[in-house]
Amino acid sequence: MARIDVLARARKGRADPAFWLLIGQLVMFTGVAAVFPIAPLYVAHRGGNSIAVAIFIAGPLVANTIVQVPAGRLCDRWGRKPFLIGPRLIYAFLSLFLFFNIGSLPVLTAIRILMGACAGAYVPALRAALTDLSAPEQRAQRFSQLQAYEMVGLLVGPLIGGAAALWRDSAVFGITGLSMFIGLAPMLRVPETRAERTTTVVKKERFRWWRIRGIVVPIAALFAVGTIWSMYDVVWPQYLAARGYGPLIIGLSVSLFALPLLVLARAGGRLADRADRRKLVSAGLVVVAVCAATYPFLQALAVIITVGAIEAVATVILEPSLFAVIGDSTPEAVRGRAMGIGGLYQFSGMAFGAAVLGSLYGVNSGLPFWCGGGILLCGALVCASWLPARPPTSAHTPQPTAFQILEREQA
Repeated sequence: MARIDVLARARKGRADPAFWLLIGQLVMFTGVAAVFPIAPLYVAHRGGNSIAVAIFIAGPLVANTIVQVPAGRLCDRWGRKPFLIGPRLIYAFLSLFLFFNIGSLPVLTAIRILMGACAGAYVPALRAALTDLSAPEQRAQRFSQLQAYEMVGLLVGPLIGGAAALWRDSAVFGITGLSMFIGLAPMLRVPETRAERTTTVVKKERFRWWRIRGIVVPIAALFAVGTIWSMYDVVWPQYLAARGYGPLIIGLSVSLFALPLLVLARAGGRLADRADRRKLVSAGLVVVAVCAATYPFLQALAVIITVGAIEAVATVILEPSLFAVIGDSTPEAVRGRAMGIGGLYQFSGMAFGAAVLGSLYGVNSGLPFWCGGGILLCGALVCASWLPARPPTSAHTPQPTAFQILEREQA
C-alpha cells in the first residue's frame, strides 16, 4: 500500500518525515501564536472599536472553518504537499501587508481574514499527512506530539510577540511571516503521501462519511471539546478577575494548565494507542465536564489550579485520540477530506463556545461552565455508546484496503 511505501522510505532516511512535519508546525505555530495577545491592541491603535476588534479576531476563525472541507477534498486530489507549502507561502506574503501597515483598517482586516482561509487550507493536509506517516498503532502518539508542539508554540509565541510589540505592534506580523518562511524548510523534507492507488476505488464507492461512525462520533466529540476551550478563552480572564486576581496570575494559571499537556503528551498518546479508546475518551470527557461545572463554586486559587491540573491530565488524550480514530476509519485517498470535516466541527464548536457560551457570562457567571459541562457530558454519552474502541493493531498485521474499510464501517 502507499502508506507502507512511505513508512518504508521513512525508515531508510536520516530522520522520520513526521519529525520534519512536526518541527515545521512548531515553528509556524509559534509565529501565529505571537499575534494572539497583540491583535486587539493592533486594531485599537488604528482607531478600531470593540466591533472592529471582534471582526479582526473572529473573521479568520470563520474563514478557517469554511475552507477546511473543500481544502481537504483538494488535498486528496492534488496531494498533501502543495497544501503544506502553498497556503503557508501566501500566509507569509499577506503578513507583510500588516507588518508594513499597507491599507486602511478594513483592508487590513480583509487581509487578516484571507490569512485565516490560508490557515484553513493548510490544516487538513497537516493532519492527513501526519496520519499517512504514522503506523496505525502509533497514530494517537503522533497527534499527542502535535498537540504538545503546538502548546510549546502557544507558550513561547506570545512572549516573543509581546517583546516585539515594544518596538511596534505590527512587528508581530513580521514575526509571523518570518516563522512561515523558516517553517517551510523542514516541510520541504516531508514526502508526498497521497494514496494514488485507491483514488479510483473511492470515486466508484463514494465517500459517505456520515455513515462511518469512526468519523461521525469523533467529530461530535471534537465539537464539544472545541466549545469548552473557546469558552475558556472568553470567560477565564473574567472568572479570575472577579476573584481578585490580576493578569500575572491569569497568565500563570494558563501556563500551569499547559504544563501537564507537555509533560504527559507522550504517555497519553501511548495510552490512547493501547487502551480501549471508547472508555478512555468517554472518561476524559466526563472528568473535564465535572471540572468545568465545579469552577463557579471555587474561590481559592490553590483549589482552582488543582482542579485545572486534573482537567489538563484528562485533556491530554482527547484530541489525539479523536483524530486518531478518524485516521483509522478513513481510506487513504480521502483522509484530507475527513480531517477537514473534523476541523470543520472542531472550529464550529470553538465559534459556538466563544459567541454563545462566552456571552452567557454576562447573564450568570456560572452558566458558561455548566452549559459547557453539559455539552461535554452529551459528547461522553455519544462516545461511550458508539466510538470505535479499535483494539491495538500489530505492525505486522496486513492493513485493509480502502474498499474494505468502507464496507466494514458502513455495515
